[in-house]
Amino acid sequence: LITVSGYGSTATIAAAFGENGFFCAIDASGKQQVICWDRGNTNRSINHSPGEISGDSPPMSSLSGGEGFLCAITSNTSRAFCWNLEDPSQNLVPRAFQYNSYSQIASGNNHVCAISGIYYSGPDYGPVHCWEYTDTTNFKSGVLWNSSFHNPYIDSLMFRKIVSGDGFTCGVTKDEDLVCWGPKSNRLGISKTEEEGFEVLASGRNSVCGVSKASGQLQCFGDGTEFGELPNRSRFIALSAGANHYCGIREDDHGVECWGRNLNSSSSAPNTSGFVAISSSDYTTCGIRELDLVLDCWRVHDSSKPDYSPPLELCSPGLCSPSGNCGEGSFAFNASILKESELTSLCSFHNLNVCLRCGIDCLDGYFPSSSCNPNADRVCTPCSLCQSSSCYGICNIPAAKSRAHEQREVRRLVIIIGCSVLG
Repeated sequence: LITVSGYGSTATIAAAFGENGFFCAIDASGKQQVICWDRGNTNRSINHSPGEISGDSPPMSSLSGGEGFLCAITSNTSRAFCWNLEDPSQNLVPRAFQYNSYSQIASGNNHVCAISGIYYSGPDYGPVHCWEYTDTTNFKSGVLWNSSFHNPYIDSLMFRKIVSGDGFTCGVTKDEDLVCWGPKSNRLGISKTEEEGFEVLASGRNSVCGVSKASGQLQCFGDGTEFGELPNRSRFIALSAGANHYCGIREDDHGVECWGRNLNSSSSAPNTSGFVAISSSDYTTCGIRELDLVLDCWRVHDSSKPDYSPPLELCSPGLCSPSGNCGEGSFAFNASILKESELTSLCSFHNLNVCLRCGIDCLDGYFPSSSCNPNADRVCTPCSLCQSSSCYGICNIPAAKSRAHEQREVRRLVIIIGCSVLG
């Protein structure tokens, strides 16, 4: 399971960078509609719904943010679709690529790369196609599809995952190597082929971070001002990148941790829920909470009110995939927990699964009352409901208090039994 998030990613939530930045996420209605919100805290939908923008667009399976624009893979045809908020109904993908099938897409500063294939069937790897916009402030001004990203060596490779930044794209090949290309890829300081496999990747404008598949360690390349001092105690299952910061979802409790240049200690992610997906704009990070699939946004570099206020909508926690079995350490999301009578799947094709990584621990103030299994994640319960010795240590309940609690429970049980005997 390889996860990519951040600038130039493939996920169910994505952010467009820059002055014309905005966020979008795929809803959890089962129709895979896209909901967007911009810097003016204006909630918009690119489909027919309340607050609609003129025009219509197909349902989307995954999203990727560039500089002032977003791209997606359509859920019904597995084709590329790119747009900005000025005219979200207009597909900005060059006509030469509009009818190709792609399994993944990665938007950069002014270019896009996509992996050929079909996201809902076939192999999970394929060759890469790239195109470049000559001016992202005026997408009609021109497109260069065999521009500075055309590379015969790259054309010969098969890729599983890709991320894009400013003037470069990096990808994990079929053989699990990390390869980068583009006019500015040399600035990353990555050799032609990085043989250590990465299971998680994210790219900023001028940097790339990844989690080593072998060691679980976080490694970053490129402009150090974008990622600063790296956290060394956490293993991450997802990453996102903004301007001079990265954020990650921890493997153990699914809490979010952010790091980067000049981060204020008061600038922290919400700690009342874990997250299943995150994405970052320049200075704001938004995520989908695992507790209720509701969106949450926060400023990363300070504790002020975020520039973006998300709509109150349930969003898809992960990508739809043809995996029959999600594999060890993962579970298949069950749409029935949303308690919508007609909702049986979050995917357009009901033979697909949303596979998510299992949690092990819980955030402070909670304890795991059940462990993860193939059909459900572990359950986190408030420590105020802790009533057995199995959670006393996790919830920091003093021994004396726990013994007193046990004695009360014994007395209560005796009273119940006595009342039953006496009729």
